[in-house]
Amino acid sequence: MGRSAITAGALALSGLMTGVAAPAQEVIQLPAEDRPLEANFEEVYRVGSLAGEDWEQFGEIAGLAFDGAGNLYVLDQQAARVVVVAPDASRLRTIGRAGDGPGEFRQPTRIAVTAAGQAMVFDRTQSTFHIFDPDGQLVRTVRMPGGALMTSMPDLDPGAPDHSVVPNGTVSSVSFGMLTGTDSQEPAGRPRPVTRLLLGGDVVRTDTVLHAWMAAPEPADARPRNEGVTWIGGRTLALAPSLLVGGLPGGGLVFSDSSDYRIRVVGVDSTFVRVLTRPIVPRPVSNRDRETELDRRRLEQERAESERPRSDIPERMRPMVDRILASQRADIETWPFYPEVPVIQDIQTSWNGAIWVRRAGESAAADGPIDVLTASGQYLGTYPAETTQMPDAFGPDGLAAFIETDEFDVETVVVRRLPATVN
Repeated sequence: MGRSAITAGALALSGLMTGVAAPAQEVIQLPAEDRPLEANFEEVYRVGSLAGEDWEQFGEIAGLAFDGAGNLYVLDQQAARVVVVAPDASRLRTIGRAGDGPGEFRQPTRIAVTAAGQAMVFDRTQSTFHIFDPDGQLVRTVRMPGGALMTSMPDLDPGAPDHSVVPNGTVSSVSFGMLTGTDSQEPAGRPRPVTRLLLGGDVVRTDTVLHAWMAAPEPADARPRNEGVTWIGGRTLALAPSLLVGGLPGGGLVFSDSSDYRIRVVGVDSTFVRVLTRPIVPRPVSNRDRETELDRRRLEQERAESERPRSDIPERMRPMVDRILASQRADIETWPFYPEVPVIQDIQTSWNGAIWVRRAGESAAADGPIDVLTASGQYLGTYPAETTQMPDAFGPDGLAAFIETDEFDVETVVVRRLPATVN
């Protein structure tokens, strides 16, 4: 179901909710045929090696970002620090360390960096942002309201105004209540808000930019009772359209929330500017898609169970825990699916405002081709599937960083320069 009518309804509802009529939007239809691009990116440098210096032996890279001078910020979650790499691949400085004090990390999971070099690091365990100046000195910490433990935090782009961030990439929800774990599920049929997180004070505040569409979950009474366990609430449909967001220079953003090829451009003043479409239709979910997705969920369940061995569970609790785990495994086997595979699987934006759009592959687990567009509606071309991965971070002057993993699971960051035509 390609959601043109649903989308119009959601936008109209968004206008009714705010008391403002939805503005007219320019719709630009991009070409149907792909124009292939060659992924001939110039390698600038690479860092990260067991044979390298101590500072570049990364444990687990949780995020990458650039500042306006081309310095690369590598957030190492395992080492609880940020390593700043100069354009000549030397270490410029290290920010933070393990601990519980100001400027110290327990579980840093996200980073955003402004052009001026202000680094904003989110610590999941502390539920706190640590703000550092361009010299790596702590400026302040900004806590989540009530000290709420975050269940998830999307990737982040620096936003406008200063001291704000915008969730980017795949965002399970950017409803502030859902991010803080205080609102486990928004009502079916209600648009989900896209928010900026404002970090100018001691406590995170939010600014609702717009409302996006959200597929309704299964009815609560349709969820089967497994192993004597009754679960509350309906399940989110597997392969349902994700909310995909990317920040633009100056404070605007782009997002996609539908199963068809439809990208909305939003201005700095939070008004809809235009819609970019391509006549590429979503395909129906196949049995192969279903089995691939169920295999992924089974593996996640196995990993979650292995992280807490049965021997760590008090003996008196084991029967109850065993029943819950058995119910979770059975729940996976009856998981409901959205009827079609969304065309767009990921969106990222460059410093100059190029929009990189990864499309669905031949199966639910496969990466498809990557389109490159502009917010003004130009189609620049397509990188065929498997010729390049999506950059993990974009920087100035065409810089892009990619995380690569070798056969020993050692992570290396490769910085390349993109052609001027696509950055």
